[in-house]
Amino acid sequence: MEIQQTVLDFLREKTGGAQIEPDTELLKSGLVNSLFALEIVVFVEKTFGLKLGRKDISPENFSTAASITALVERLGGKG
Repeated sequence: MEIQQTVLDFLREKTGGAQIEPDTELLKSGLVNSLFALEIVVFVEKTFGLKLGRKDISPENFSTAASITALVERLGGKG
């Protein structure tokens, strides 16, 4: 849960306090554009000590805070 809270805190801060829940569709809702998506990738790598590969950077892995959390957990990121 700590990973998910860290992700949610980052997303909320960067969107000016938007009401983002774990299952909020980030791309479809318009909260995230392509430039912000890259910022999220950098945040995930730096915050959780990961190096994401091409296959990791996909809309499915970054569609919601829950999917980002699942990616970090799957890759063994530190929380």
